[in-house]
Amino acid sequence: MKIPFPLPTDNKYHQYCPKCFSENINRVFEGEKTFYLCDDCHNKSPRLIVIDPKTVWWVDEKTKEYWHESVGVFVFNSENKALFFERTIYPFAFAIPAGHLDVGEDAEIAAKRELREETGIEAETLRLFSKEDVIGDKCRRGADNHRWHLYATRVGSIEKTEINDEGVRPAWLTIDEALQKNLVYPVKYFIEKYGNNLLS
Repeated sequence: MKIPFPLPTDNKYHQYCPKCFSENINRVFEGEKTFYLCDDCHNKSPRLIVIDPKTVWWVDEKTKEYWHESVGVFVFNSENKALFFERTIYPFAFAIPAGHLDVGEDAEIAAKRELREETGIEAETLRLFSKEDVIGDKCRRGADNHRWHLYATRVGSIEKTEINDEGVRPAWLTIDEALQKNLVYPVKYFIEKYGNNLLS
């Protein structure tokens, strides 16, 4: 999203309605999915504009586009299947463990943190697969573009996978099986670009 209003300078957390930019917002649920209802304009959206001083973000000076920096992990098991789950917060599709990078946080440490928080999996080592900008990667917090640190790791057999409140229905899928699913934009982008090279 473009940011058409003055940004706060108080170094505090703010969240805005993407339609009228009010901060009078309430979280609402429709089944498993999370939405946000504006008390002022009554717009209901799965997205907000979140300004969080704890996370890495910036606004492009020329385009006024809002950017975030992200980390994600393809977790492969011994059968060369990767872990995916359906997100209950926007974007509502199959994803890999991922999240935003915190200010001052090492990207690999952030990736391990997100993996642990979302799945309970503790990874000793991660392999940095790619660092690149993904245009059109829309997140719940209002950015349409993300600078990604993409990792891959392997784990032994896991009998049961627990996903936190950001997702449901975990599934171990081959790369080809994953392409048959409704994937979040960056995961589809990475799989279509790199395919089975993600396994190497």
